[in-house]
Amino acid sequence: MKRLILVGMLIPAVLAAQGFRISGVTTMQLVELRPLLTDSLAASAVPGTGQFRTAAFGVPAVCDSLFCHYERSGNRVSAMPVLQDLTLNAWGLAEGLSLHSDVRLRTELDNNGLIYPRSDDHVQLLDAYLQLDRDWGRARLGRQWVTGALGAYDFDGADALIARGSFSVEGWAGRALVEGLNEPYTSSQLSAVDNLPPEQDGYIFGALFRVRPDRLSAASVTYQRVILADHSGMYSERASLAASTRRLGLALDLTATYDLAAGDWNDARLRAGSTGLGSFGYSVEARHSQPFFELWTIWGAFAPVGFDEGRTTVDWHPRAQPFSASLHFAYRKYDPADAGISLQTSGWRAGGDASWRAGASLSAYGSYDIDIGNGASSDDGRAGVRWTASRNVTLGVEGSVTQMIYEYRIGTGRVNGAALNAAWQVTPDIRVVADGGIYQQTLTNGAAGPDWSQRRASLRLEWTAGSDPGSTRGRAP
Repeated sequence: MKRLILVGMLIPAVLAAQGFRISGVTTMQLVELRPLLTDSLAASAVPGTGQFRTAAFGVPAVCDSLFCHYERSGNRVSAMPVLQDLTLNAWGLAEGLSLHSDVRLRTELDNNGLIYPRSDDHVQLLDAYLQLDRDWGRARLGRQWVTGALGAYDFDGADALIARGSFSVEGWAGRALVEGLNEPYTSSQLSAVDNLPPEQDGYIFGALFRVRPDRLSAASVTYQRVILADHSGMYSERASLAASTRRLGLALDLTATYDLAAGDWNDARLRAGSTGLGSFGYSVEARHSQPFFELWTIWGAFAPVGFDEGRTTVDWHPRAQPFSASLHFAYRKYDPADAGISLQTSGWRAGGDASWRAGASLSAYGSYDIDIGNGASSDDGRAGVRWTASRNVTLGVEGSVTQMIYEYRIGTGRVNGAALNAAWQVTPDIRVVADGGIYQQTLTNGAAGPDWSQRRASLRLEWTAGSDPGSTRGRAP
């Protein structure tokens, strides 16, 4: 109800504006899966002795003196969620004053045993803020986003940006929303899925300093803290550094994110690459990664170990030719896991992609990647063709194969997929996009596990209504 009231408060601002523009994306999906179910057999019907055995049909089982329990795939269930995203921009409320808002509506057309996540959360206000633009910079008030090297955070509060020449500083403060959920820390949406949810709201404070000494170089520093409502502790405290420059055909990029609360470098990258050197491009990258968790969640104690990685990439884009290709290779070294057993501490990945265009109407692409790491490996390939039937209609088909060698087990699982997609520009302001696919899982080499075979389909309508301040006629082009 509170969100409906907030959405209703946008109407007077739209009526008072000199102009407004509303754009929307209406999405309907078909999602299927086969859930995991626990079943049992008489212990005498399962070969072997002891607690851990394998059933005759290859599925691992845990046994006691009477029964052996195992997991199997249940009957297929499905859901048909519908999402309506609305973006509103209104201007002319006063000199330099405008309104920006994004609202998401959710429901389900059908529910055949599968409850789609958050389908009962029918109205979500993603952002809604007033923006004042002046020569010195801008100011915002309301629900808004701050994005950068630390991620994307939604909050209710104020933000101000002051720019002078090559230097700018931005600051923000307000009630923090959980990253990725866009709900308060005390939201029922979080407590419904976490046994130890936060008990207090969080308040966010941050600042971003940017400098661009010339048109080829830039640098920025960000600091952000999220504290408990009663100031007794914090949920997170992080800082980041980003810098880049382009000189003598060489591009240098540095990014680093530090978790001050945990004392870890979450991500640090140094990349050097060539620019504008004919048909070939080269880059090398050194990276350190450590997963980040806010302090309210216990999952930080079970975080995967970090790793150091070296990566190299070669791109080939011959001029005036209809094809291009890229190859990459990376090697990882994992930190000690302290698991009490000897584990593999290195892994590598490699892959490539290529594209080809035959005139203006037909194009093809393909890619292959392989990833071998600690206890498991996977590789996947995909290829597709796209046909531009006319100026307003495109059609495409894609095939994919994904193979997984299961972690610490012998056996291979493979998912084969085929999908069709189409797009139709009905009018300049209306576009329809549709796609559908079938994904079939097979288990080979003695692999045991659930069957994740499924069908997926979606239909999307993109539309725009209202005036356009960039159009000389004042209407959408």
